Amino acid sequence: MVFKLRLHLQYTFFIFIFLLCIIYIYFIYTLIIFEFPIFFISGFILYSSVFTSLLFFQYLSLYGIFIINYLSILFFWITLCTYIPTIFYKNFFFVIYLYKWVIFNSNYIVDFYFIVDTISFSFVLLTTSIAVFVFLYAFSYFRYEPLVDRFILFLLLFIISMIFLVSSGNLIMLFLGWELIGLTSFLLINFWVTKIGTLKASFKAFTFNKISDFWLFIFLLLIVGFLYDIDIFIINNSSHLYCNSFIRVFNFLISFNEFVCLFLLFSAFIKSAQFGAHIWLPDSMEAPVPASSLIHSATLVSAGIFLVLRFNNIFDNSLLAKYLLAIIGSLTAAYGGVSAANQPDIKRILAYSTISHCGFLMVLCFTQINEFTILYLYVHGFFKACTFMCVGNVIRISKNYQDFRRMGFFWKYIPFEAFATLIGLINLCGLPFTVGFLIKHILLIGLYPYILMYYVVLFFCIIGAVFGLFYSYRVYFNVFFDFKKGKKILYKHLNRNILNSNRYSNTSLASNFSIFFLFLVSYIISYILYLYFLNINILFSDCFNSGVYSNFYSILSMQSGNLLNFSLLNVIILSFIFILSFSNFRETNNIYYIFYFVFTLIFLIV
Repeated sequence: MVFKLRLHLQYTFFIFIFLLCIIYIYFIYTLIIFEFPIFFISGFILYSSVFTSLLFFQYLSLYGIFIINYLSILFFWITLCTYIPTIFYKNFFFVIYLYKWVIFNSNYIVDFYFIVDTISFSFVLLTTSIAVFVFLYAFSYFRYEPLVDRFILFLLLFIISMIFLVSSGNLIMLFLGWELIGLTSFLLINFWVTKIGTLKASFKAFTFNKISDFWLFIFLLLIVGFLYDIDIFIINNSSHLYCNSFIRVFNFLISFNEFVCLFLLFSAFIKSAQFGAHIWLPDSMEAPVPASSLIHSATLVSAGIFLVLRFNNIFDNSLLAKYLLAIIGSLTAAYGGVSAANQPDIKRILAYSTISHCGFLMVLCFTQINEFTILYLYVHGFFKACTFMCVGNVIRISKNYQDFRRMGFFWKYIPFEAFATLIGLINLCGLPFTVGFLIKHILLIGLYPYILMYYVVLFFCIIGAVFGLFYSYRVYFNVFFDFKKGKKILYKHLNRNILNSNRYSNTSLASNFSIFFLFLVSYIISYILYLYFLNINILFSDCFNSGVYSNFYSILSMQSGNLLNFSLLNVIILSFIFILSFSNFRETNNIYYIFYFVFTLIFLIV
């Protein structure tokens, strides 16, 4: 009887899946007929795969959930890459109306629609580019852990929430996306629910997210009460009206524009962990490494940067908001760098490094050179994600210890991670001949016209940059090149011949594959964006301030060839990593392997 019942349930399940596929194909056909962009169709496929995985969670196996969702997110990322010239070079934007959402009366109807312009496309491309490789890394990282399918679904919900936030067409959708990323980050940080520290960290992050939501909700109420409209285009285009209106607070007349900018800034500062509201971010390190690489690179902490960029026209008319962005941002950059240099936990070092770089991003928002704010966001997001994944492999082979005082001499056992971490750290701290150095140089050029705040902001930015070198060297030397500080049983386990593979390090091949190709994608996309942004013939109407156009670009256009030299050097280093990871250099007594490695490297450089 039980067998027949199970058989009937399986037949019912397959019939339901078949009907769902027919409806799904019909929707795709309808979208093609109405000439929707291809990336919207692939995004609809991604949403459908996640919804199907949630609905049939009990029937799909772990491999089924992984394969379906990974193929959908890979297809979505590929279609997004094909639209890079259209969005960045031709300056196209798409407004995709789906249906009428809320009908208040016959005169006012809230539509459900998405805006895909330079800002939203930049954040979506960054999120999906990192998510494609983090998704594969997560499956490898959790291959021996329980509840992997649940973690994969949490990651997918987190990614979809970020995409929904940045492409929202009105304030209601934006506020809903703002809430969703707070909720999904709580689920990811609290993934290991049995740990008390994890629960406390997740509630701390969730509490600060709720405070940020409160300030954003007040901004929403003020704008709706003033304009009686929630469309983001109308809100930005009506920014000149805010300056001519005043609001009375305790017998003081305050410009309405300055008033709403303060609420926007408070919300963005908390979400991006600026100074004074940063204490939730180091505790979020209780999340698993794949989740941390997404939270600290392209999603949660960058949501505050997105808020400033999206309402750039409002900030353009607020002198108080500009100075707050510069002072708080530079102070955060310095504080994050100094705090990271005094941490022994390698994940907390990266967390304070994220705080520091979010401060640099706020300073770039102050300069209102938004193209290069986006470029800095890409460089930080890509290389921070790569560094997090390398640190995850380090934590795994050290038996989940995160204190570098119990590590040392790991370059012999994980050579790929040693050199990949080096590339990530030198780009994050901005050493010469790296993309990170070029971005920090752009930051200082952009600060130059603001003479009043120049020396104060420059002082804090230099402190943050110098201490970035300190903590990068400290974590790298103590983990990979210091003497053996761990337990003897750890090194005895790593010295077993069965683990010393000739083809890659003591970690999984899938994780090394993810890290290596994310590095390649990072350099390619950063180089393409740099070339597009240097083209003086383009003008981004939705995220560009023409006031600094001639002054800034006349200086920077003379340096357009520098990135080629930086790229060549980094390609050589990446090739060095690739050859090193496939060379059996552990057998130092065998002279054949040494000569083979040296001659192969020389041939590749020539």
